[in-house]
Amino acid sequence: MECRLVSSPGLWTCRLSIRWEFDDEGKPLGKVEESSFGTPITNKDDVELALRRAQAAVLNPEFPPSFFVSISEADLAAIMLNNEKTLRFSRNVLCVDISGPDLTDLAFVDLPGIIQNAPRKMVTLVEDLVLSHIQGNCLILVALPMTDDIENQKALRLARQVDAEGQRTIGVMTKPDLLSAGSTKSREIWLDVMEGRRHQLTHGYYCTRQPDDADRTRKITAARAREAETEFFSKTSPWSTTAEQRRLGTRNLVATLSKLLVEIIDRSLPKLLSETISQLEVCDKRISTLPPVVQLDPISHMSNLVTSLMVEVNKHVQGGPGAERLIHDNRIAFASFKQAIRRTAPNFVPALNAHEAAQMSISTNEDEPISLIGEPFYLQDMKAHLQKSITRELPGKVPFEANVILIKAFQTSWARSTQKCFDQVQEALLKILRECVQTTFNSYEALHAHVKGFISESVKRHREACFNHLAVILETQQSPFTLNTHYLQASQDKWLGRYKDARAGRSTATNASPSPFAFGALSTASADPKPSLESRLSAEKRGGWVPVQTDGERKIAALPKSASSSSSTVNENFKWAEGKGAFPKPVAESSLFKREETTPSPALTPSKGDDNVLLAMLAARGFHGLTVEDLGRLNPSDEYEMELKIMAEKIIDIVPEVIDLTFVKAVAKDLQPYLYKKLGFGTTDVNARFTKFLAEDSQMAARRETLMSQKTRLERVKQELFDFGL
Repeated sequence: MECRLVSSPGLWTCRLSIRWEFDDEGKPLGKVEESSFGTPITNKDDVELALRRAQAAVLNPEFPPSFFVSISEADLAAIMLNNEKTLRFSRNVLCVDISGPDLTDLAFVDLPGIIQNAPRKMVTLVEDLVLSHIQGNCLILVALPMTDDIENQKALRLARQVDAEGQRTIGVMTKPDLLSAGSTKSREIWLDVMEGRRHQLTHGYYCTRQPDDADRTRKITAARAREAETEFFSKTSPWSTTAEQRRLGTRNLVATLSKLLVEIIDRSLPKLLSETISQLEVCDKRISTLPPVVQLDPISHMSNLVTSLMVEVNKHVQGGPGAERLIHDNRIAFASFKQAIRRTAPNFVPALNAHEAAQMSISTNEDEPISLIGEPFYLQDMKAHLQKSITRELPGKVPFEANVILIKAFQTSWARSTQKCFDQVQEALLKILRECVQTTFNSYEALHAHVKGFISESVKRHREACFNHLAVILETQQSPFTLNTHYLQASQDKWLGRYKDARAGRSTATNASPSPFAFGALSTASADPKPSLESRLSAEKRGGWVPVQTDGERKIAALPKSASSSSSTVNENFKWAEGKGAFPKPVAESSLFKREETTPSPALTPSKGDDNVLLAMLAARGFHGLTVEDLGRLNPSDEYEMELKIMAEKIIDIVPEVIDLTFVKAVAKDLQPYLYKKLGFGTTDVNARFTKFLAEDSQMAARRETLMSQKTRLERVKQELFDFGL
């Protein structure tokens, strides 16, 4: 039983309630409830029967509590005696709230006495119940009936278990009037205990005499009970002669308890205040993790959420501080695309065939990454290709279609590489968008799901638009056209000079600028297998088509594709003309113009000094600014000169720029207006719909209510502790 006293200027009032904390099997309930029992009591004479009724309700949970509210005393006694299901003890609590004048604000718990002659389960239940209540800072009053042997009082042992130093424990000896006149030995033992000669306690022992059954039957008043107690101790030996008169009587006990309570409070107040402040901080921290309460009107709050999402996405798209991941991921995708396109570069060899290339000492440089070099394309192969393409052209004229077919043959994997690059960029962008949506809308479950769907629709729209642009770009790159004719002519003259030097037997400086198709080293493991050049040219003439999903992807897929490729086709041997034999192992382009030091003829291979002398002689005749490469143009026209012309490529820069502009940036730019449209800003029911979107789910609302209630209680406790300490 828990008794709570509150000082009040009003009438004396007693209210009973039952706090249900455990079920019939002693297991904690999920939710603790405290329900009122009966009506407020203003007559003290009615309290005892009301307490017995409430106790019966606690010990007989199979009956509703209302059954015992008005039950007669006889029926109550019969149930408690005859009902086999009546519990002897219960963990549920009978609460007694008393308010009125001349009361002290105080709470105490009346615990059951420690039993030993009962089933072990019952003994353990009572001991656990006692231990759970005497922890902490409370005072422990151990009632010691003087009719029992103090050596067998287990209550003292339990008190020492939780209060080893005895700072909170007081022994109270009860029922001294029940010791018979002949119990002189017992009186001496209890007197020794009270006077501190046996079983010492820090605060000692007190002795009180409470009304017996006869007194309660006569319904004596509290004042009369105190008078009877004083009279008993003054006339009964050995209490009347003890020197510890201050330890006799209820009044002395109450005075000591008041003093000890103040001391405990003074010691505990700083700690209690610190713990209260700490718990209040934890509570505030938990509240801060909850989404903010919508204080603006729903439309304004929704607009703020969309704007916040847009700002966060733009920060990632622009690569702001702390938001570089999307830019870095896209650069990796673009670099992979660049490498994939560069792997398609043709490996033109300025030799008639493999045999001539070997005689010219054009050898493989093992230091070059073979994965970047395609199969050798000799002059004989080029001539065979051109002869197949000539129809009504005049002699020496190259058919335009021959250039187109040759260019397309090296572009068969461009559409696939473009698709792969776009997919990588799209995945990186979607990941960022999901994270931003999660951060902004996670507090609103229904709204979060809707916005995720809208974002997916927007990405799909811009994917289609981007693929339309990419399809046009890939198609334009299949035609040999450029307005940068000066750059094309300069590059053509430069490489014609180098090829002529190689054909005429002149060595090329080893530090010459690399070919536009000679690129940095790549891991061979990352290179995609390429079909043979013969199969690509054949497929180009046949045409190939692969169906895909979207319109833009269909346009890209409509570009000519090569025949099926596998890793085994990279070094396959093939023949272009009759009797020309098989091609040798692919070689690095930068090694094609190096001559072996042991084979060159001095008459055929001018030295670097000879080149410088010749350049000086030409300068003296007015030809200034010439280089060694320009000397190659002085060679007589080769019958294969028209086969040595090449075309520059631009796709490596254009595709990443288009993906970034028409997809990544377009999605970010269109985000706010698209969400405004899909969410229904400006519609007639926008306010009601947004209110529903922004409403908290039931679990979140319950958690907020619990935390706010806890915060209110802690703030009240904090203020009361402050006031008490003043």
